[in-house]
Amino acid sequence: MTRPLLVVDDDTDLREALEEVLRDAGFTVLAASNGREALEVLARALPLPGLVLLDMMMPVLDGLGFAKEMLAVPEWKHIPIVIFSASAGNAAMAQEAGASAYLRKPVDVEVLVDTVGQHLLRE
Repeated sequence: MTRPLLVVDDDTDLREALEEVLRDAGFTVLAASNGREALEVLARALPLPGLVLLDMMMPVLDGLGFAKEMLAVPEWKHIPIVIFSASAGNAAMAQEAGASAYLRKPVDVEVLVDTVGQHLLRE
């Protein structure tokens, strides 16, 4: 069974476009508009997502704050994080967040789908 992935971005139009692209590529997608909402999604998700595609700059709880909280939960800390951000400076933050990969917005759809496919936990 393939696990869903969780897209976390406060830009509604972009988040919905990402969901559509990833669903068209065959992935099951969950979504959240900020880090706090993403933690709530994780708390009730069964099965747990096999990957989190994470924006860094968000209101309520930003990407780094989310990553730190997620990694503190034993059942969640193995879930790969792919940072998806417009800021070039977020590459260092991605490393601090323990990210498996870093994609800079805007990203080529093929690169996005390939990166998600490479890092998504399957079981």
